[in-house]
Amino acid sequence: MKIAVLVKQVPDPNAIRYDRRLGDLVPGTPQATNEYDLYAVEAALRLKEQVGEAEVVVASVGTARETLNRCLAMGADRAVAIEGPSLPGDSLVTATVLAAWLRREAPDLIWAGQETSDAGTGNVGPQVAALLDIPLVSNVVGWEYQDGILTLEREIEDGHQFQQVRPPALLCALSALDEPRLPTLRGIMEARRKPSERLAPADLGLSDDDLAPVVSWGGLFVEEEAAAGVVLQDVDPDQAVEQLIAFLQERRLI
Repeated sequence: MKIAVLVKQVPDPNAIRYDRRLGDLVPGTPQATNEYDLYAVEAALRLKEQVGEAEVVVASVGTARETLNRCLAMGADRAVAIEGPSLPGDSLVTATVLAAWLRREAPDLIWAGQETSDAGTGNVGPQVAALLDIPLVSNVVGWEYQDGILTLEREIEDGHQFQQVRPPALLCALSALDEPRLPTLRGIMEARRKPSERLAPADLGLSDDDLAPVVSWGGLFVEEEAAAGVVLQDVDPDQAVEQLIAFLQERRLI
C-alpha cells in the first residue's frame, strides 16, 4: 500500500507579528507545520503500522524543508517538495500541482489536513479529489481499516456520522484523531538518510497557464479602531447623571 500525505508549512500561529509599513508579516516570522496536517501524518503512519507493507510519502507545494524533515523524522518514508516562483498560489493552483504529482505516484490512499491555519479555506483537499475523480471524506475524527475497507467517523454540525469507503480516496483530518507523535532522536537521525525529492511544475508536465491564479489576495492589514462616545466636562454631577440616563433611554438601553 502507498499512502500519500499532503502537508503545508505555515507561519507559526504563536509567533505571528505584523508590520504595518510592509503590509505583511515581519520578515523571518517563524514557520511551523500546519496542525491538521500533523494529524494526517500520524493517521497515515498508524495505518502503515497496521497493514505492515506500506509506504508513506509526504508532499508539499512551496518551501517546506522543516515540515518535510519533521514528517520524515516522525516515520514517513519519502518526501517531495514541489517548488516554483509562482507557488503555492491560490488553492486551485496548489490542488492542480498536487493532483499532477498524485497521478504520477498513484497512491492507494491520500491524507490531508482539513484546512490550513494561514488561509483556512479548506479547499485544497476537495479540489484535489475532484481533479482526480476519487471519493472525498472530510472532517475525519476516527478511522478503522479492515479487509480493504475504511470505516470513517466524521464530525458534522449536529453530531457524528460513520461512512465506509474503499481506496483510492482522499481523507481530510481533524484534530480529534490520534495525537501526532514527537520525532525521536533516532527518527531525526534516520530522516537524514531518507529520500527527499525537489520538483518543479514543469517536471509534472504543467505550464504557466496551468499555474495562473483564479483568486488574487490583497495585502494584510489591521483595521483602525475608533471609539465613539460623548464626553461630559465641567458639568454638575447631578446634571451628568440626568444626561447619562437620557442618553441610555434614547437608545433604549434602559
